[in-house]
Amino acid sequence: MRALGWRKAWSIARRDLHAGFRGLRLLLVCLFLGVATLATIGSLTASITGEISARGQVLLGGDVEVGMTQRQASAQERAALTQLGMVSDTIRTRAMARRATPITGAPDAVLTELKGVDARYPLYGSLTLEQGSYAPLAPDAILIGKSLSERLLLKTGDRVRYGDADFRIVGMIADEPDRVGEGFTLGPVAIVSLDGMKRTGLLQPGALYETKYRIRLNAGVTPEEAVDGLKARFATAGFEYKTRDRAAPGAVRFFERMGQFLSLIGLAALVIAGIGVSNGVASYLGQKRGGIATFKILGATSADISRIYLLQIAAASALAVGAG
Repeated sequence: MRALGWRKAWSIARRDLHAGFRGLRLLLVCLFLGVATLATIGSLTASITGEISARGQVLLGGDVEVGMTQRQASAQERAALTQLGMVSDTIRTRAMARRATPITGAPDAVLTELKGVDARYPLYGSLTLEQGSYAPLAPDAILIGKSLSERLLLKTGDRVRYGDADFRIVGMIADEPDRVGEGFTLGPVAIVSLDGMKRTGLLQPGALYETKYRIRLNAGVTPEEAVDGLKARFATAGFEYKTRDRAAPGAVRFFERMGQFLSLIGLAALVIAGIGVSNGVASYLGQKRGGIATFKILGATSADISRIYLLQIAAASALAVGAG
């Protein structure tokens, strides 16, 4: 008997293959679960990072962010930023919040992230309050987060002290649009106006604070062009740049690494599932001994038999991988 070609081997394999894949179900289940796990992890990671990129303007608070530490932009630097588009200023510093009138049961002070914003904040998205709507703050007004309210036993209308100034609480922050883009914080957030920040007296020489300028770019200007131009013009200024495409690099990096870790776990599970695959194939071939003996009697060679059952197992594997 002449050796069977791949086409004839597939014809015999297809006829011999049970419609319900009896004997190969363990192989199907192991491959399906392993591949489905890897596909799910990859899809989830891509969806999260894709959503962060799609919402880059809101998360960053602008198309481009220019940051600097322990100083504010000079007149020349500010003019260069303004040429690119609408600019919004924010200043962040760590400061102790105190009740203006101490009460029993509340701590003396709580470490917070104090954020000063200008009247244009936020350029994208909206700052949501638990009650009412956000409007530019007066110099003596402050918005606080719920966690600060709970720790100092504060409510709307109470007064809280930062540095040399007292502020009246005008609202509770429900959602800060650029919270993810701000990165790590050591405590609850409170928001005042830039004039209010100056009232505190906290921005002294040597004080640790960070200034960020968010820019809504003019039409026709890309973030890359804006950043390249600023780098060329202020090469030694020590600016830190972010663009809407990488609005939250820390969060993106976290989810990417988490996806890689989970993928590694999925691959390890798939390797372990290989034991089940091996056992399933061995069991299936054991059930086919009668058929293999018949093929031998009819003159099939070992290569022909290997080709037939290799095609059957490959077909089942392809179905499981495709479904997974």
